[in-house]
Amino acid sequence: MKIVMNAEFKILIYHPWVIVLFYFCGCAHYSIDSKYHGPEPLPENIIQEYSYEKFQGDYTETLTETQATYQLKKVTFKPTHTILKDSHEITIDYYDIDKSKKVPVIMILPILGGKNQESKFFAKYFAKHGYAAIIVNRQKHYKRIDNFDKLDSILRQMVFDHKQVIDWIEMRNELDASRIGVFGVSMGAIKGALLCALEPRIKASVLALVGGDLPEILSYSVEKGIVKKRNQLMKQHELTLDEFHELLTHKIQCDPINYAQYINAKNTLLILATFDRHVPYNNGIQFKEKVGDPERIYLCAGHYTALPYIFYVQQASLTFFNEHM
Repeated sequence: MKIVMNAEFKILIYHPWVIVLFYFCGCAHYSIDSKYHGPEPLPENIIQEYSYEKFQGDYTETLTETQATYQLKKVTFKPTHTILKDSHEITIDYYDIDKSKKVPVIMILPILGGKNQESKFFAKYFAKHGYAAIIVNRQKHYKRIDNFDKLDSILRQMVFDHKQVIDWIEMRNELDASRIGVFGVSMGAIKGALLCALEPRIKASVLALVGGDLPEILSYSVEKGIVKKRNQLMKQHELTLDEFHELLTHKIQCDPINYAQYINAKNTLLILATFDRHVPYNNGIQFKEKVGDPERIYLCAGHYTALPYIFYVQQASLTFFNEHM
């Protein structure tokens, strides 16, 4: 069997028996901690910090593809709230399943790079099983960071962008805004973790290969894109690795680890890879513990070698959303 994904997952070729071996022997599934009593209430100062003008404006919608189970539409609009100097547009790929009644919707947040192949893979799967799916496309210029002071603002703007996508969902008569799920892998899961903590309209979330403490992840990850940007910034600002890490700890406050206690563990499924060095496993464990030990799956794999589990992750995610939405 040949499975081809984009650059972040790379290209891996496995025989069917290898996939079967991983599928049944390489993962462990745990229920939520029975002692969990619920999330901490979001403090008023954080509520005010992330208050914003809701999007209720115009948007463009273009039909790009028609399949048996969905119509794919490209939707674009300018956000009504931005804290960045540069203007930008929000672009989403909307998998409209065209039902006669309101349907639940899953927001899919892409990984750091590539062409969104893995996001499309999951979007089509969810659409086939009765969920409208929305891929919130990345802002490429968010990755062009040359100033440490921009980092926290970009992370905050990501939260505002996704909140305004939810505003758009509320404008659609065919979508059930009371049943919104979030699915993310890697950087998509990090963005999803921020959103779930700061956005009460999220009903359920599946966060795969996620972690908290962004200064530590950005300082010690072996992800090629992060390493390249880290080396550029260290050289530009004449910093050692320890100095780089210390500076980030002072600059980044919008971090999943700082908001994890506000996530409802009852509505959260975490998927972690025990040999992950790109979003390091220990950072995933720290995040898990601060959320409150939600339902979780451990994969015996690294960040990229988790790919053979992709069908298992699909099925487990669908089951979780069905149960909670």
